Amino acid sequence: MTRLAESVALVTGASSGIGNAIASTFGREGANVVLADVRRDPKLTEEESVFDRLDATDAEYTFVETDVTDEGQVENAVDTAVSEFGGLDVLVNNAGIYYQAPAEEAPMDDYDAIMDVNVRGVFLCSKHALPHLRARKGKIVNLASIYGLVGGGQSAAYCASKGAVANLTRQMALDYAEDEVNVNALAPGIIETAQNAEWRETDPVLLEDWQRRTPWPRFGTPEDVANAALFLASDESDFVTGTILSVDGGWTAQ
Repeated sequence: MTRLAESVALVTGASSGIGNAIASTFGREGANVVLADVRRDPKLTEEESVFDRLDATDAEYTFVETDVTDEGQVENAVDTAVSEFGGLDVLVNNAGIYYQAPAEEAPMDDYDAIMDVNVRGVFLCSKHALPHLRARKGKIVNLASIYGLVGGGQSAAYCASKGAVANLTRQMALDYAEDEVNVNALAPGIIETAQNAEWRETDPVLLEDWQRRTPWPRFGTPEDVANAALFLASDESDFVTGTILSVDGGWTAQ
């Protein structure tokens, strides 16, 4: 399967969870993948390494240690894609963090960190990738969240950040439509990742609430999100831009 044959994709937060699945799927589909993350190893030791998954498909890839809040490191990641593989066709802004607290209790350090990674990171990566994407009529796939579309319990800062990602997606889609650069976002629901593993394992009340609010009879997997990202990164989505695609088992349909 080569839906991304010969394309070059930069995936942030590529070592773990959804980013790992997206990078692996893109490599399987023929893309040359630039893995950008603050760490090489996945957050959970039982998670298969993205490097092993890419090696299994004989994909071409390179890793760049990248803090998406640091403009110099972001520039370096983009430059690496261009120097290693000759250009850039797809940017996936996946890197993100989450701290849970209602507004009155949220430490400002947590708020600042969430906004830095989840919003500034998307902005910086897009800013530096866009000149190359314009040259090749490329694609941006941002990771928003259901909590960027509807409220989420005790998640004020996170909701603010993902709402910003959703509307930044819409605006960039308008700004670059004439250049034929597609800009879309995914809004995952409850996806079984390292980020929420502890809550799923130790908080039965929260788990029951998530199950009640997800009409589909299971939670999502990183591969569910990766398959949606693949569509948005491929030629099949050429007339799709400014869209926030929910991958949530029906959560936001209620």
